Amino acid sequence: MIRKSFKTAFVALACSLGLTLGATEAFAQHAPEGAVPHGAEAAKGGEGHGGGHEGGHGEGHGGGHGHGPKPMNMTDFSNKETPPYVALLVNFGLLAFAYYSLGKKPVAEALKQRKEDIGKEIIEAQKLLDDALARGKDARKKLKNVDGDKKEAVETLVETGEGERDKIVREAEEKAARVGRDASFLVEQEAKQLRLDITKETVELAVAKAEALLKATVTQADHDRLAEEFLAELATKSEKPAVKAGGAA
Repeated sequence: MIRKSFKTAFVALACSLGLTLGATEAFAQHAPEGAVPHGAEAAKGGEGHGGGHEGGHGEGHGGGHGHGPKPMNMTDFSNKETPPYVALLVNFGLLAFAYYSLGKKPVAEALKQRKEDIGKEIIEAQKLLDDALARGKDARKKLKNVDGDKKEAVETLVETGEGERDKIVREAEEKAARVGRDASFLVEQEAKQLRLDITKETVELAVAKAEALLKATVTQADHDRLAEEFLAELATKSEKPAVKAGGAA
């Protein structure tokens, strides 16, 4: 299709150039071939100027206005004054054929490459369009679900906040209970230690008072008496096992 259009355009251009050359040749034939320029006769002086001007100018005007344009020479190659129009067409045809033959392949390759580039650009543009349409579809879908997503996000945040609150409260209660147990244990231990210290001090004080009382009230006679009673008691305890052993025998 592109090659056919190129051929049609080339033929039309050739025809237009041929018509232009023919019109130019026809217009050139209107001017008389042997007209004498006015400036060449003006260079002569005196009578030469007057006679030359009259003759040349009069002939020029007479020849120019008295005769019409020469007929167009189409195929007469023997006419030396007017070249045949067919020769001009042949020359132009050869020139056009040369241009067409030499420029056909580069132009065709350039058009083919351009066609491929345009095809690639169209494919890439189609991909971009499809991608844009897909993104637009996703965006519209997200916009439709934005209320639901917002509500779900709020609920999630509320649940997370409540969970964190409960966790903090539970940890605080456990810590308080642990501190209370530790405090109770420490108080109990301190109380036990205090009771032991008080009992120890009381016993020591009682012993000291009893010792002081004994030292103040017991005489030497009481001491001797207590010693004798203690020895008698020991003797009695030592005789009882001996009696038991004899009776058993």
